[in-house]
Amino acid sequence: MLRLLPLFASLLFVGCAPQGSSLLDTAPKTKEDAPFPDFENPETTPVEEIETSEMTRALTGPNGELKDDDMRQVAQQLTNMGIQYHKVGNDQLVISIQEKVHFSSAKAELTPLARSLLNKLIVVMASKPELALVLDGHTDVTGDPIKNQNLSEQRSNEVRRYLLANKLNASQLYSRGFGEYLPLCDNDTILGRKCNRRVEITILKIHW
Repeated sequence: MLRLLPLFASLLFVGCAPQGSSLLDTAPKTKEDAPFPDFENPETTPVEEIETSEMTRALTGPNGELKDDDMRQVAQQLTNMGIQYHKVGNDQLVISIQEKVHFSSAKAELTPLARSLLNKLIVVMASKPELALVLDGHTDVTGDPIKNQNLSEQRSNEVRRYLLANKLNASQLYSRGFGEYLPLCDNDTILGRKCNRRVEITILKIHW
């Protein structure tokens, strides 16, 4: 449990304000720094397919030993549902969902596609009170930065409300907003801005 606390604390509290955190200090400064600057051109930035075998290897140690049975079961469920993910961290296993919850410009309402993803995660989480979801809201650069900070928090809170309404426990859900400061894609294009209007979801273990 003690080994988990530093990781859990860092996930919950790093970057909760729009400025001054170590995470935001590493935010992209130009569109070239964005992880997917050419989001609108799938021919130049093909989405890398992650094989099931590679995802399984990410959940084991160098000799094939299991790092965490509960999280391994979650990973298998995600794979069976067709949800792609990747491993985050070294000492403790954390699963980052690759599919994002996207939003219309200046809106915080969930789309049918977003609800479909969340419904799958509800199935995974409902029987695992030892796991938690961290919900990170983001915006594009359209509009005022302060309003974008508030909008990013509204988006993550909207995801949280939906999960609570579908019987997940409040102790399993942690929401925060990063405003416009952590873009994935080029904000100079329509599709890039669409890419950046999102909530990212991470699964971690809070009880042992």
